Amino acid sequence: MVLTADKTVMNRYGGSLFYGFIVTAPRRAAWYLSPEKLLKFILLNPPCDESGRAVIAPQGLRRVEAALLDSEVVSPDDLIVAVPHRLRDVIGSETKIIGVNVVDPLGMGPASTTLSGPYGLIHDEANNAYHFRKLVTSRVIQEARKNGAYLVVGGPGAWQLTPQKMEEYGIDIVVVGEAELVFPEIVRRILDGESLETPLIVNIPPTQYPSTDQIPLLRGATVGGVVEVSRGCGRGCRFCTPTLRKLRHRKLEDIIHDVKVNVENGQTSICLHAEDILQYGSYTFRVEHEKVVKLFQGVRAVEGIKSIGVSHAALSSIAASPRTVEAISEVLELDYRHWMGYQTGIETGSPRLMEKHMRMKPYPFTPQEWPDVVERAFAISVDNGWVPCATLIVNLPGETPDDIIKTTELVERLNPYRSFVTPLLYVPMGDQMEATKAMRFLEDAEWYHLELYKAVWRHNIKWMKELAWDYSKGSSLPARFAVRTLVRVITWIVNRKAEKFFEEELSKRKAAAPVLKASVPIPA
Repeated sequence: MVLTADKTVMNRYGGSLFYGFIVTAPRRAAWYLSPEKLLKFILLNPPCDESGRAVIAPQGLRRVEAALLDSEVVSPDDLIVAVPHRLRDVIGSETKIIGVNVVDPLGMGPASTTLSGPYGLIHDEANNAYHFRKLVTSRVIQEARKNGAYLVVGGPGAWQLTPQKMEEYGIDIVVVGEAELVFPEIVRRILDGESLETPLIVNIPPTQYPSTDQIPLLRGATVGGVVEVSRGCGRGCRFCTPTLRKLRHRKLEDIIHDVKVNVENGQTSICLHAEDILQYGSYTFRVEHEKVVKLFQGVRAVEGIKSIGVSHAALSSIAASPRTVEAISEVLELDYRHWMGYQTGIETGSPRLMEKHMRMKPYPFTPQEWPDVVERAFAISVDNGWVPCATLIVNLPGETPDDIIKTTELVERLNPYRSFVTPLLYVPMGDQMEATKAMRFLEDAEWYHLELYKAVWRHNIKWMKELAWDYSKGSSLPARFAVRTLVRVITWIVNRKAEKFFEEELSKRKAAAPVLKASVPIPA
């Protein structure tokens, strides 16, 4: 059995995990801004041993590897986690199953949709979609299928794959959901010679998701040194899959085990992953200060660690417990120049939309307090060496001009705080929400959308160079060169074009727009 992923999912990203977001960009753009060329400096072939065995692999793929070995469905000698560029060396006549881990296989995620494809900023195929297609339709994989092997795809982006796309790409089985308990049984049936009718989509119900004690311990290093701290969220935002999943916190000793496995295999920079790192140990959406601090102290005490970061933190938790942020910063020795970035969601500056779609997101505050909560959290972050990378969602169901204007006003309030803000198009997943009309990022934008884009653009231009120079210090030389060149191009060339675009298009679209009610303020 062979487990793998395409090179946009299994990579070192030049030593900086955040660069992985560049793979959501379109393959081609203007001559002075080519994501495809830029990625040649960042997406180098992932490291492997002489046999093609991966040194690092996506955290989810490592969980599946551990689940298969723990269940004894396959032995260590019969399973290999392989790098994509060495598949011809590891796939042979005895290969029965090829498992591929995916994050955004068709470029349908929020970032890819906003930047690429039919609705995005540039109407071209996203790099991640291209590399996934290139992998699964490759000769080595499709020849193995002809010889009887099953191609199985799973991971966070598996929901994107329809039976029609499976037929087109030659995929036999898609597994949707948390697979540690169910997937070993699928493998067992295949290895026992049972013939499965394909294409087959296995939708795993939440009742078959692993409990805290059933999440298997890592057996190998992960991309970016990612170690899962908590799974799920529970806040119930209606557009977001993780927030609809049951919240589970892993035991500290299990987390420490996974950290040590990474360090022993050369991953000395650790990224603690949770939908909200400050919720660790809590099921009430109130910060358990001592448990969170103990988590960081425990991880920091592991010998050999050089740095610790986090994937996500909720603005409401930061605003509710600034002392916890301060304590973490002390443990990690953060300051203005030695900072920690984290992903977070603003989503909207409209209390009305918060009440409608994300009522629990501001808790313990109210939806009406949300704009003040966001600014307070940004201020606390900056004071403690934390840098927010925040998302906004455009075209939420029921969105009105006033909602977008309120979001624009909030972005302008955040201008003094060192941070990065990204507007993303709303992407419905499954049947969680009512249907909404799809929106192209630029062509369908009204003047008030452009006002929001302009505010975001100016905010990011203000902080981009400083953040990029600091962040890239720890990157490989090729990645550092590529990223700093990109920032120079954006600040010198793209910024002039963007400002001209905003000036011309705002004038044009405001002139063509119907007059809003007098109670709705129009930004200058």
